[in-house]
Amino acid sequence: MIETRVKKYRHLYGPVPSRRLGWSLGIDLVLHKICTYDCIYCQIGKTTKWTLARREYVPVKEVLEEVRAFLAEKIPFDHFSLSGSGEPTLNSRIRHIIEGIKKLSQVPVAVITNGSLLWMKTVRDDLLSADVVLPSLDGVSPQAFEKINRPHKKLSTEAIIEGLVEFRKGYRGQIWLEILFCRGVNDAQSELQKMKKAVERIRPDLIHLNTVVRPPSEKWAAALSRREMEEIQAFFGAKASIISEFDRHPSPASPGDIAEGIVRILRRRPLSLSDLSKGMGIPQDALENYLQPLVKEGKIRSRAFGDSVYYEAAGGFK
Repeated sequence: MIETRVKKYRHLYGPVPSRRLGWSLGIDLVLHKICTYDCIYCQIGKTTKWTLARREYVPVKEVLEEVRAFLAEKIPFDHFSLSGSGEPTLNSRIRHIIEGIKKLSQVPVAVITNGSLLWMKTVRDDLLSADVVLPSLDGVSPQAFEKINRPHKKLSTEAIIEGLVEFRKGYRGQIWLEILFCRGVNDAQSELQKMKKAVERIRPDLIHLNTVVRPPSEKWAAALSRREMEEIQAFFGAKASIISEFDRHPSPASPGDIAEGIVRILRRRPLSLSDLSKGMGIPQDALENYLQPLVKEGKIRSRAFGDSVYYEAAGGFK
């Protein structure tokens, strides 16, 4: 849809279709791929630097200048999404970015975080002005947590859960908790029981259930079936839903360098032909006319996953 029109931006990407946030304008707050985890299912690849050190990885001034410039283009979207190529709460000035955006726009600000740093009061305070916070919690037992998230050695599930509980006490916005399930890793009944107890303490507004739907960091990370996911949904109750694919009618593609737009969006994450078609507002048959030359030129590559073929940037993610 829009990616072809934002090639001049270093820290913004999209708007892209999000299964939870509609058309989402992404803002990258750390460098690829600086994170507190190295999740086996991560769609943007392996962590290159595990850290708990917070600093201004991306200058606030640059981000806000780009937001201001993008808003001047008057391109419609549903949410600002602070996420990107690593854990966004590692950016020590995330509060200033959220508050700066809210001075420029009334579009809601969402923070997509793995929740691993919410045991720090400074991080909890930094997120208070966001409209929606979307943390994840994939494992409660140390065994499941370490296997699925491969966390920094100083992190523990106990501290992370306590951080989420404390954040709920002071935060007045929406908390949408995501749990991603991998077959044989965190889907045992004993783990589900522990997870449900933790969720009851955290009291999120919504529970988003997910499984491996895009090519994961580790090839052995396997998805649960639809039936299994529906059984888990019933177990968690009325607040729980299985994240559905984005199905809003896309806006027409804008003129511009479509090939460059494809490469740019694929540097952020691998996408299927269907994902790309929805995201760029271009019919699949027309989009294939751009994809095949890019594959032949070595700029992108394709790989099968499940029943779909996914495309990714040949040079890795940025």
